[in-house]
Amino acid sequence: MSTVSLFYSIAHNLFQFGGPILASVGTISCILNLMVFTKSSLRKNPCAICLIAVNISNFLFIYFGLLFTILATGYNIDPSSYNIVCCRFRFYIATVLPCYESSCLILASIDRTLLTSSNATTRQRSTCRATIISIISICFFWTVFHVHAWIFTQILEYEPNYFVCFNQPGAYTVFITYYSLTINGILPPALMVIFGCWTVKNIRQARRIGQRLTTVHTGIVAVGRPHILQSKDQQLIRMLLVDTITYVILNAYMHEMEWVLK
Repeated sequence: MSTVSLFYSIAHNLFQFGGPILASVGTISCILNLMVFTKSSLRKNPCAICLIAVNISNFLFIYFGLLFTILATGYNIDPSSYNIVCCRFRFYIATVLPCYESSCLILASIDRTLLTSSNATTRQRSTCRATIISIISICFFWTVFHVHAWIFTQILEYEPNYFVCFNQPGAYTVFITYYSLTINGILPPALMVIFGCWTVKNIRQARRIGQRLTTVHTGIVAVGRPHILQSKDQQLIRMLLVDTITYVILNAYMHEMEWVLK
């Protein structure tokens, strides 16, 4: 019990003092990112569209997911412990918004892989229309798929006059635990790493093709003219690789801490 009390005390102090700072920094970061990616020179880029969706998801999560946690853990203000609608809304948002974020990052990674391909037909599949349709479709899928959170989330009484909003005990809790580990913990980082490495491979292959010269009769010509990336595409690739690395590291740490606390 002393160990549990210590963890709760640490969490209470972290969210009480660090929570508002984290929310403020996250808000400023999302706003600045949206200001950059919605510029006329970028908003028609498929990768930028995905990153706009990522930042919108993060912004919504700060005020509809993180804020609940800050109030409940740091200030002992938890309306979800006595209001069933608020309880189910909190769990629904905390489940669906991370799926929006990771899916849009994966779509951005796929787009960069298509764009850096040496095959012209493959590169033509990187379009704004396809990206927007993909984002809408996958967000609609997650929105409908996570309806179960509205059904199997309850307010549980662990002690007299002590109520907690949590998953329905039993098989559903086991399902959610392994589902979260797989869908949010393992699958997105794995796909991001795969497509990130694939993109790097395409870039290196394009450079090798560009450097491969041969002499033909009287002159020197390039064999297989590579696709030349624009400077903004190169910058977006670097940004996406940094986002992928950050997401993988923080996601692994977060799920490790969840398993330790459980």
